[in-house]
Amino acid sequence: MRHQRGMTMIEVLIALAVLAMIVTSVWSGFRGTIDGMAAAESVQMRYAIVRGGLTRMQSELGMAYLSFNRPLDDARQYTLLDGVDNGKQDDLTFSSFSHLRMRKDANESDQSVVQYFIEKDPEDARRTHLFRRESRRLSGDKADQLDEYFPAYIVIEDVEEFDVQYWDDRQREWLDEWRTTRNDMQPDRLPQRVKIRLVVRDDGDSVQFVAQATLPMQEKIDLGKE
Repeated sequence: MRHQRGMTMIEVLIALAVLAMIVTSVWSGFRGTIDGMAAAESVQMRYAIVRGGLTRMQSELGMAYLSFNRPLDDARQYTLLDGVDNGKQDDLTFSSFSHLRMRKDANESDQSVVQYFIEKDPEDARRTHLFRRESRRLSGDKADQLDEYFPAYIVIEDVEEFDVQYWDDRQREWLDEWRTTRNDMQPDRLPQRVKIRLVVRDDGDSVQFVAQATLPMQEKIDLGKE
């Protein structure tokens, strides 16, 4: 009889088509959520690396210092803050108490010279990164000679601009350069604050990060004082 007949082939195909549409819609929603979570995680990880690099730089600058203690007949400067203005890609070299010895009896010191600078990627000249170099001990080498003895490592990738400014409390203004290695600039003192501005390339966009570091050790260390 008519009421005892099963579903026709057309009805089955229509039901399957509707079910396929529902499954596709649900999967598209889940896929969009998963892709969004992955993109957000990637951005957070990227920005965490940038913030971590800036925090490390702030910490090391916070332990920057100058010292009078060196042999009288030695013309080399073992402690320094050499901030060179190169437009949007500055160089910053300074002595600091920030080095950590990772091996027992290592021929290293907690005093070191740290250097930050922008350089092209060794494998892709279209990209530029923020590099860090550390001497592990006070060697007396000039800032432009450190690359002959100590390797450099990438701190933050795809950095387009690295601009550093120095607060001069005497002139009450920000300066683009601060060089304790030159007698015609600031041979005997450190800036009270250092402002760092990074412009990082992220998925085709340029993102700016700004941070400041305070340098508390303003007076030169002199162990000869009574």
